[in-house]
Amino acid sequence: MNILLVNDDGIESKGLEILARALTPHGKVYVSAPAVQQSAKSHAISLSSTLKIEQAPLIPGTLGALKVYGTPADATRAGLSLFNIEFDLVVSGINDGPNIAMDILYSGTVGAAKEAKIYGVNAIAISADNLELDYLYDEAIKTLDEVIENKSYINDGILNINFPKFSFEKPKGVIYTHQGRRYYHSEFVKKTNEEDTYYLKGSLTRYNEELTSDVWAFENGYISITPITLSRTDFDLLNKLNK
Repeated sequence: MNILLVNDDGIESKGLEILARALTPHGKVYVSAPAVQQSAKSHAISLSSTLKIEQAPLIPGTLGALKVYGTPADATRAGLSLFNIEFDLVVSGINDGPNIAMDILYSGTVGAAKEAKIYGVNAIAISADNLELDYLYDEAIKTLDEVIENKSYINDGILNINFPKFSFEKPKGVIYTHQGRRYYHSEFVKKTNEEDTYYLKGSLTRYNEELTSDVWAFENGYISITPITLSRTDFDLLNKLNK
């Protein structure tokens, strides 16, 4: 199996190293990642500018590495094209911070995985509350082994995997979930003594989440695996409008 690793935290992120170690037993691993932090870039691609792409030092266990001066989705495109290899799987992450509920709309980690699926390559996005969790490497191995062995990554969309809140010493297990509802509400706050300059002040808006949501799993100590489709069509509404 040929596996491409991508992310949005940048090529020096610890998350790539963890994934490389976890996935090496499953095949030949390559890396294509942004040169610098690109969080919350969603599915953006560089259309009106050139892209600088360099060979990067190999992460242990990998066979090639590209440093892409662009977005996470750019990195996915570059890896799929420039390695001249037919990839079987793209794994994005491990992101430093969860990507649950409405985070998914903004996530560069998820965007990079979706870009792979657009190109016809199965993809997984993986995130954790932070990358210093003591169990992260071992649990990443267990989770990826299960997903790869049961071939659940082969589907019409992608799988979005999230490890639970940092306060749990160890995950209680794995559950398959749907996208939750919580989101970050942002206010524009003007900086003192700086004309026309603002910063964003965020607060978390919570809902009563169902036990089958990724938010509930995150808050209650479970690894969540959420299948995400690429289509944005609301077929229920479409069918009603067509009646």
